Amino acid sequence: MKRTYKEVAKKILEVLSDNAEHSYGYLESKVNTNWQTIRDHTEYMELFGAVTISKENRVKITGFGLKILKKL
Repeated sequence: MKRTYKEVAKKILEVLSDNAEHSYGYLESKVNTNWQTIRDHTEYMELFGAVTISKENRVKITGFGLKILKKL
């Protein structure tokens, strides 16, 4: 069954909750979805300040992202 947008976003934030920077490939394997979906979700979350994406395409959660995760 196809997962909802909210389920995928929550799983991404859970993986990122260790406060380390992770690559799209690492997130792909942990969330069990393709890297394009990871990229689309993280770029959308970056607009709201939940994550930051470095020039090397590494993703890190922000304090605001951790607050969002607690609400999900």
